[in-house]
Amino acid sequence: MGARKTVGHRCSMVAIAALLIAGAAVAAPLPPALQQAVSRGAYIFNDDSFGSHVKPVADAASAFATLGGAPHGGPRFMTCAVCHIHGGLVRGRLPDGRRFASLRNAAAVFPRYNVKSHRVMTLEAQIRHCVRDGIVGRPPAYGSASMVDLVSYLKSIAAGQRIAIGGPTH
Repeated sequence: MGARKTVGHRCSMVAIAALLIAGAAVAAPLPPALQQAVSRGAYIFNDDSFGSHVKPVADAASAFATLGGAPHGGPRFMTCAVCHIHGGLVRGRLPDGRRFASLRNAAAVFPRYNVKSHRVMTLEAQIRHCVRDGIVGRPPAYGSASMVDLVSYLKSIAAGQRIAIGGPTH
C-alpha cells in the first residue's frame, strides 16, 4: 500500500511540475524562428490569394477595409482576411453578410468532426478546405512552409484558449 501511495504521489508531483513548466513556457517569448513563422502566417492570412482570381464582392471589400483588413488597403483577390476580419480575432462575415465564429480558438478545437463531410477534420484539412472552396485557390500542401506558417499563426492567436477538441468555436 505504501508503494502505491508513493507512486501516486510521484505521478501527482510530475503532473504538477509539467503544468508549471507549461505555464512558464506560455509566458516565455517565442523563439525567433517561430516568431518569424507566425509573422509569415499573418502575412499569408491577410495577403495571399493562393492563385485565386475571385474578386471580393463590393460589400465584403468595403467591410474588409472598414473593419481593419490587410494593411495594404484590401486585397485584389480573395484572401483569408476577406471573411476572417481583424486577423480572425472577431466574428467573421461572409460576402453575403452572414456571420460566423472567430478563429480565436480554432487551433484549440481541432481536430473536430464535420457533419457535412462525415469525417474528422484536422486544422490543416480545414485550412485546405477554406482555400479550395472559399477563396477558390490552390490550397497549401500538407507540411509545406505556407501550411506551417498558417498553422503557426492560428495557434498563436489561440494562445491561452482552453483545449476543447471538437468543441465550439467562438
